[in-house]
Amino acid sequence: MRIRKNQTEPVPIQQSEGEEDLRSARELLDQAGVAYTARVVTGPIAETIAEFATQQGCDHIVMGTHGRGGLATLLLGSVAAKVVHLSTLPVTLVK
Repeated sequence: MRIRKNQTEPVPIQQSEGEEDLRSARELLDQAGVAYTARVVTGPIAETIAEFATQQGCDHIVMGTHGRGGLATLLLGSVAAKVVHLSTLPVTLVK
């Protein structure tokens, strides 16, 4: 899933960019025979991830982090930390 910040509907260029960003991931998943759902959605990032996962009936959220942590997270906030806080689903963070 690709999320663009602070918009509710993807504009055509964002849709195109999002699909391009997903292309390599789709290829890997297809080669591995993994079932998946991919969507390009927009909105406030953490809120959109948590809401989308719930709407789709997901069991779990897995997401990567930059691993900054510490002071950087305090000052800048962390999308991953916000998803953990907002979601009612289990969230696994991969560094």
